[in-house]
Amino acid sequence: MFNLVNLGGFQTVAMKSVGKVQTMDSDGGTGLNDWYIGVFGTSFPTAVLICQTWNTELTYRTGEALGAEFADCEIWGWYGPGMNTHRNAFCGRNFEYYSEDGVLGGYMASAMVNGGTSNGIYAYIKHFVLNDQETNRCSFLLTYSDEQAIREIYMKPFEICVKANRDMGGAAAGYPMAVMTSFNFIGDVYCGANPDLLNDVLRDEWGFQGMVLTDWDGSYGYQLTDDVVRGGGDLMLGFLQHESNQLTDRDSATLVKAMRQAAKNIFFTTVNSGAYTRSASGTGLSPMVKTFIAIDAGILAAVAAVEAIVIVRWRKKSKTKV
Repeated sequence: MFNLVNLGGFQTVAMKSVGKVQTMDSDGGTGLNDWYIGVFGTSFPTAVLICQTWNTELTYRTGEALGAEFADCEIWGWYGPGMNTHRNAFCGRNFEYYSEDGVLGGYMASAMVNGGTSNGIYAYIKHFVLNDQETNRCSFLLTYSDEQAIREIYMKPFEICVKANRDMGGAAAGYPMAVMTSFNFIGDVYCGANPDLLNDVLRDEWGFQGMVLTDWDGSYGYQLTDDVVRGGGDLMLGFLQHESNQLTDRDSATLVKAMRQAAKNIFFTTVNSGAYTRSASGTGLSPMVKTFIAIDAGILAAVAAVEAIVIVRWRKKSKTKV
């Protein structure tokens, strides 16, 4: 469990003792863009451009196409889409987010997520929540707002998206989902270790079932694995490279209980993904490989047919000359 919760950088690790396979995750708000393992796919329009269509059907189809590329590469986790609010025009990542209107952003994000997850991938909807500033985002950024504004504006896309996924049947119907938290604090509590946010609202109130991942685990002095798993988080987006990842009191009953719950949430998400339902637990050939094999076989058959025709004609010409 110590390794499972800490080694969440672009993956969830295998656990042979319970038959869990390794799963791969990838970044890319506009499509498969995995610089970590060097796999790249189609670059679709940015979220802000897609949102300007107001077309949820087209957005769903875009999500389907994106999810198909992830599934073909057997990368089942997507670090996206971003659905934070355009609080002002100067946020450095507004292009990754849908809208300044929480309701519109929620409906567009829901269509994108449900399209993608229909192919067995799990989308890490991000960054939960109030991530609307890039400057000093990792430097103990304390964001203050009243609950009404948080619920009606900043949480609204996430709420709509989670509930729409749940209404589609969620993971049990082949629509698994995950959440990525944000770097900032709400008041003086880090979003990645905030039980009011992750347990009371996300899970208990909205009915979310799945795993919760931190944003990049650079530590920055406050991303403590112990705090995260106790506060409702499940997975650290990193490689166990920081002092803050160490769990010194591993005999603590409350810590063990928190890690068990985190492991359960990770298992629930991955076991209901295409890693198990579509790729024969990682032992079979991926759809992409099968397609390439079929194409190669077709080309070889065509070349063989052409060669046969050439040989037959050459033999006929040889007989005529004799």
